[in-house]
Amino acid sequence: MTIKEALYKSKELLKEVSSENYIESLLLMSHLLKVDLKSIFLMEEKDLDRRRESLFFDYVRRRMRGYPIPYITKRKSFMSLEFTIDEGVFIPRPETETLVEIAVAQACGKKLFLDIGCGSGVISISLLYYCKELCGVAVDVSEKAIEITRINAKKFGVEDRLTLYNLDFMDLKKESSFDFIISNPPYVASYRLKNLPYEPPVALDGGPDGFRIYPSLIKKSFEMLKTGGFILLEIDPPIANKVEKELKKYFKDVKILKDLSCLERYAYGRK
Repeated sequence: MTIKEALYKSKELLKEVSSENYIESLLLMSHLLKVDLKSIFLMEEKDLDRRRESLFFDYVRRRMRGYPIPYITKRKSFMSLEFTIDEGVFIPRPETETLVEIAVAQACGKKLFLDIGCGSGVISISLLYYCKELCGVAVDVSEKAIEITRINAKKFGVEDRLTLYNLDFMDLKKESSFDFIISNPPYVASYRLKNLPYEPPVALDGGPDGFRIYPSLIKKSFEMLKTGGFILLEIDPPIANKVEKELKKYFKDVKILKDLSCLERYAYGRK
């Protein structure tokens, strides 16, 4: 079977699970052959040996069962950087790129930030990569998340500017020391977790309506920020009003910002 034939068969099989079936087929083939997407088109007429053909369709079968592409390929593009991803770590979403872009626009002249619930490190590492004057602290309760963040920090050469802690953010003792705090916390309502069976519940579960972590996160962040510092959070649109009210208990200049789909996705406040 040629690469072209394998891609066509994969595309047809993946129609059952994805509207991006051709792109996903290309991503799986790119992972198999260890080449970029453009190179695949130059190789279409080449034959796959039996081992590679078997491995490729094993990837396809896993995807047909709903297994996420980034867990198969062990990578995910974010902010034009290709991050290492693995099972046990939340897969970054496109909306979070806008969260980082908002932070980058505010980060000029800042020195130290805190990333709460760092996951694979895409937020903190992107900030450090694009803002060379920054240093950061990233925390996560997941040992796996800290491990993957450390791998990515080394990959992009920012490990000397990033301090990692495997702990609950409530156990942090640094008071009034951060210029800004950023977080994409668990905000998926518990009843929706059944739609995300492969990702770690600890990174997703926000309680009955997704709001559970925000009161403690906002209060603790206020204590740890310098005067004039800001907090920037990703939120689920249905709880935007609740998050706004909670922020206004502590912060001024509170704003709810929209994502590219015009949904209320981010919350900002200044101490």
